[in-house]
Amino acid sequence: MKKTKRCGECQSSTIYTTTVSSGGGYAPDLLPGTHPWYSGSNLEIYICAKCGNFQFFVPEDALSKLAKAPKFKKHS
Repeated sequence: MKKTKRCGECQSSTIYTTTVSSGGGYAPDLLPGTHPWYSGSNLEIYICAKCGNFQFFVPEDALSKLAKAPKFKKHS
C-alpha cells in the first residue's frame, strides 16, 4: 500500500496516512530498543478509505536500529 499507493485488498487508490507514536511510557512499546528511553519511535499508518484495510510501517530511522536492538532477534 505504501509503495504502490493502492490498497492490496480492493485496489482503491483512496489511501489516507498519518504518523502515530509506537508507544512507551504507559503504552506498550512496539519498537523497543530503536529509540532513546525518553522518546518513542513513530509508526506510519496507511488506511484504505474504501474497504478499511490498514497497515503499519516502521520508518527508516527505526529500521536501521533493529539489528542492534536487544529485544529483536533476526528470524531464521
